[in-house]
Amino acid sequence: MKSPIFTIVEQPNLKTSEILNMCKKLFKAYSSYNDKQLDEDYPAPKEATVRYFRANIEADEEHANKSAKQLEKENIPGITLRERLLLELQYFCVTGGHLDIKNYTFCSGSRSSGGGVPHVYWFGDYDRLSVDWRSVESCYDGIRAREAVSADGVPLKLNPCSLSGKGQGRA
Repeated sequence: MKSPIFTIVEQPNLKTSEILNMCKKLFKAYSSYNDKQLDEDYPAPKEATVRYFRANIEADEEHANKSAKQLEKENIPGITLRERLLLELQYFCVTGGHLDIKNYTFCSGSRSSGGGVPHVYWFGDYDRLSVDWRSVESCYDGIRAREAVSADGVPLKLNPCSLSGKGQGRA
């Protein structure tokens, strides 16, 4: 049986700052990164890519209390910052709602140049999307990864030799 999924298509001609600015045109959004940092630390892919994620409002519960280091050791292919921003845009345009109302999505598929891991959530107190970062060792119940899955919703596993330590960190 096919599980409900989100499909995210990334294009090489769109900068990360442009994706965040698209969000800002539709709803309030805050980022601890400036445009230059977004574009340098989280560059566009060299070619169009497609990945799939479970269609949950909150990030995957089974990845609560897992640090980015632990997720990497378990070969869990996590969402990137760019994918999470595109997912927010897609979800908002279809539903008028927002993701991660109660928890944060830990974008474990991305790393800043300083090694930090971005996280994204809807900050209800300020009625805005928030983009910030945490250490690769951060873990607690409210910060969770979104795991890339197959088009049928089946979890994927990364080849540990294909992981990179910077940027998108993709297989």
